[in-house]
Amino acid sequence: VVGTSAAPATPDAPVTFIDVSSRAVASAAATFRANLGTDAVADFLVGDGMADVPPGSVDLVLNNPPFHSHQATTDATARTMFHGARTALRQGGELWVVGNRHLGYHTQLRRTFGNCTTVAGDPKFVVLRAVKR
Repeated sequence: VVGTSAAPATPDAPVTFIDVSSRAVASAAATFRANLGTDAVADFLVGDGMADVPPGSVDLVLNNPPFHSHQATTDATARTMFHGARTALRQGGELWVVGNRHLGYHTQLRRTFGNCTTVAGDPKFVVLRAVKR
């Protein structure tokens, strides 16, 4: 939903959806096509975070990291995704994260990027922005 909502803002920019789950990728593709039409262009890849993205090759990463791994609640996947995004981003590139407020992602983003600002939020959710400098 995050990528589908953002894609119309820059229609000429390449958009890529990545998830480790083939079902999640299929769902993202269906959501994208249902909302933007069959002529809308995006890539849908099954992959482990940003592992297959060349370093310094992207301007913007939008992320809604999972915080459940089987039965455990953990931020390990989010930390890996944040580091992968930092590697994939060009200088000045941005990572935007949508997450549950109680997870405290702002702390990890400050450690990883050296900065983090709150863009929006409510008592339950928060949207954070970190810039690669």
